[in-house]
Amino acid sequence: MILTQSFRLRLPSITASTVQRFSGTKSIRFELRDSDKQVESGTRAELIFPKATHNTRWYSFALYVPSFEYEVDPTDEVISQWHQGGGATPALCLRTKSDRLFLRILSDTWIDLGVLDKDKWHTYIMRVNHAAGSDGLIEMWRDGHKIMYRKGPNAYPINRNYHLPYWKIGIYKSYWNGSRTSSTSKRVLYFDDIKLGNEGAAYEDMVSTDRSTIPGISNPTTPSPGASGNVVTDFILVNAATEKDVLRIQSGQVISLGALGLKKVNIRANTSTTGSIKFQLAGRQSKAFIDSRAPYSLHGDDGSGNFYYGNWNPPAAGAYTLKAIPYQGDHGQGEAGTAKTIAYTITY
Repeated sequence: MILTQSFRLRLPSITASTVQRFSGTKSIRFELRDSDKQVESGTRAELIFPKATHNTRWYSFALYVPSFEYEVDPTDEVISQWHQGGGATPALCLRTKSDRLFLRILSDTWIDLGVLDKDKWHTYIMRVNHAAGSDGLIEMWRDGHKIMYRKGPNAYPINRNYHLPYWKIGIYKSYWNGSRTSSTSKRVLYFDDIKLGNEGAAYEDMVSTDRSTIPGISNPTTPSPGASGNVVTDFILVNAATEKDVLRIQSGQVISLGALGLKKVNIRANTSTTGSIKFQLAGRQSKAFIDSRAPYSLHGDDGSGNFYYGNWNPPAAGAYTLKAIPYQGDHGQGEAGTAKTIAYTITY
């Protein structure tokens, strides 16, 4: 179920824009300058949504970052956050810093989500079970590809000091509080197709409006699904030493690990739904492996973003073929979906 999209306006620097839009005729434009008056003891331009009534919530939005109005800055800013009161910093927030996007969890865990890709619309969907214990869960998709599956604490315990979170979007730059300035003086972001779903919502409810009819916007092509509807869409080379995505592997590609400065690596397969994936690797080194927990990868992972690398420290140079077959159930059980195969070469 999609909740009523009510929120409170916090500053006149939040306006409707027809210049950039993802769907429909308008988006929400946020502008923040280092000279702006502080609001609630902070330099911010934000929208705030009602407090949650259940631990599990779905969130989705489309984001556009204009390069000429959002220049690289080594100091960070918050663009989405979940507050629980108690005078504490948000337990969960999306931040930008040095032209990269991060998810910060409980103050001390920063997860690098990759380059802040500018001058393009990108869609984000999140499913969060806000919890202080092992039942905490964060799932995140960008442009239809799952980029995170993390279990564990992501919230403060609910008690007399902390309540269920409320969601805010916009721009908050604490570095500009007071009279301090940074290498930039202006930040502009556009949000569109904002949705808030309750515990009864599903991924399909949160998917953003089809943008194929919008001039200048094109959707990536996706293989036709098999009978199960499950599709492997692409393969991502992962630096298993830093847990960061490196590149999307194209069939026929030559990957120079020496040029990339990599030794410990893994390959993740992105899929349209969940279940399990069977990997079949052939070449200088061969391997068969079934991963039943997202993110799905050739050498596996611990389920919280820590990728293993097996005997790829580093992998042997040479030609490889990798096939990934998606299944509806765990351990390669159930109906198979549409597999994807790529051929690539590793050099140094």
